[in-house]
Amino acid sequence: MTILYSSENKIFSYDESDRSLTEIPCGRITKYRETIRGIQQRKEWKTTGTGANFMGMASADMIDADELPVQISGLGVHGDELVYGVNLEDVGSLYHRGFDPSDDCEGLVRASNEFVFGSFDIKDGRLAVSMGPAKNFLHISVMDMNGRYDEYTDGDTIEENPCWAAKKNGIYFSAAGYARNQNGVISAISPRSIAYLDLDKKSMEEIVSDENYDYLHVRQDKNGDLYYIRQPYGGEKPQGGITFKDVILFPYRLIKGLFGFLNFFTTIFGGESLKSGGASNGAKFKQRSEKDMIIEGNVINAEKLDKINEANGDKHGGIMPQSRVLIKRTADGSEDIVKKGVLDYVLDGDGSIIISNGRHLIRIDRDGNESHIAKARLAVNLAVME
Repeated sequence: MTILYSSENKIFSYDESDRSLTEIPCGRITKYRETIRGIQQRKEWKTTGTGANFMGMASADMIDADELPVQISGLGVHGDELVYGVNLEDVGSLYHRGFDPSDDCEGLVRASNEFVFGSFDIKDGRLAVSMGPAKNFLHISVMDMNGRYDEYTDGDTIEENPCWAAKKNGIYFSAAGYARNQNGVISAISPRSIAYLDLDKKSMEEIVSDENYDYLHVRQDKNGDLYYIRQPYGGEKPQGGITFKDVILFPYRLIKGLFGFLNFFTTIFGGESLKSGGASNGAKFKQRSEKDMIIEGNVINAEKLDKINEANGDKHGGIMPQSRVLIKRTADGSEDIVKKGVLDYVLDGDGSIIISNGRHLIRIDRDGNESHIAKARLAVNLAVME
């Protein structure tokens, strides 16, 4: 069996039979970065040499094309091909390609500068996909492999993580609504719930909701049981209140934060850093610590969690808080916690579950036994190929 996943916006396939890990190139991202490098090379004469130094136009803060913000939004398998979604700035695209890394032939399913893509699920050549004008305004559509689609939800909401129902013509997904103040500005988001869209009846109903929790990443197995991730509403936040030390350091942190914002602004829009001899944007990205990560509302201090896991003797510990759990819900409405500290997961065809905890891939079989598969840093968008 082959496990597919994305990690830091690269796509990987892991073959369990020979324990080999292969990166699958994303042609769309590669071409985008090559285009940026070409533009920078054509402008290089303006920012290099003694003339540029004399005129004050030299800049050490050239943007590293490899560090430009891109997002792989989803992965899926259609026949003998991989389908992947990618968002580059304001352009969303869906592509299909073979699994052979040496084959650079890709086909376009759909691309548009009017919407971006979230995750998707493929069944019988149809994609249940979340898409919309922005990452915070995704809605459910059904798309064929030729890019034709029908929209089924809209409004001041976000609907994401769609999956096909196992035995019905319908889609399960996670949904939340926005609240606006008197000036029309979004002021709050509701807890995420699990909803079901009946495509035959064109009706929608809420399945699971709780004002104290967010419900995410819903899936349904062939027996009709539902799986989803549950976490505290808004995600896990750092513990502890404001201390005396925080009060003392407040002016310093405020000035530091203000300078950091201004430096970022002038670097991006002016092409020059406020810091003389400062590191490039690319270097800053590469040196960024994992302790600053925020994943679906959860403030992650990976360095701290590593120490805790090591102290507890857990050599396969992850980075997600224990309050983020994978739930199995049976037809009678009863819930059982399958695993704590889950980043993402996928249901295998044999009844087992493959878990990503941000550090490792772990298999849980039908009897609840766990086995380690491989190390996998920040593995998301999991999919399997038999």
